[in-house]
Amino acid sequence: MHNSKLWYLKKMDIFSGLTPDEYAVIDRGSRALSLKKRALLPYSGTACDAVYFVKYGRIKIIKTSPDGRELILDILGAGTLLGELVWEPSSDDAGITAEAMEETLLCMMQRDNFDHLMELVPKLSTRITKLCGLRLKRIQNRLVDMLYCSVEVRLARTLLNLSEEFGVSEPEGVLIDLRLTHNELAGLIASTRETVSAMLMELHRKGLIEFCRHRILLVQPVELTTVANR
Repeated sequence: MHNSKLWYLKKMDIFSGLTPDEYAVIDRGSRALSLKKRALLPYSGTACDAVYFVKYGRIKIIKTSPDGRELILDILGAGTLLGELVWEPSSDDAGITAEAMEETLLCMMQRDNFDHLMELVPKLSTRITKLCGLRLKRIQNRLVDMLYCSVEVRLARTLLNLSEEFGVSEPEGVLIDLRLTHNELAGLIASTRETVSAMLMELHRKGLIEFCRHRILLVQPVELTTVANR
């Protein structure tokens, strides 16, 4: 039996503790949207007019440069928001898409309904404002790293950040429960697939990471932190 849209919303931290009437407002003002792996959600138009809550699955936000290179701005998992950082359509949004990394279920709310919800539920507005601030800070930190840090440092910091958001404790270390290709890792740190592959093998040679079930296991996160802080 499939779980209801409201069931998923109640399981999300951002919606915890709301009253039945407040849940009803969200339920009436939103609809479920299912995406298959690699399905695209264009930002031009759609994401400017709506906000999405990720119920389950993973979404990556991609910025494509004029020469065709892809930079991954962010990866969003269950319980996060998509579209709340976009206020007005602009030329800067050109080439930005959201792609499902696996089968993903979203809750879509038109921006007018979303703004109305923020007025009705002030505590929810506060939570989302805090979430926006944290997201912006994380993205800004990554952009600064791209300008001033070596590829090795950028990769180490990215792996540690991913472990904080998608990490699962294992007897051998912390498993990043996210299937990432070397191309995707390169997109996260503004490098090339070949360079990322070489850096990963070097970290593996040093005993800092292992490869497990198409995922990366941080065997020595403390030592990896030392690399990230260089």
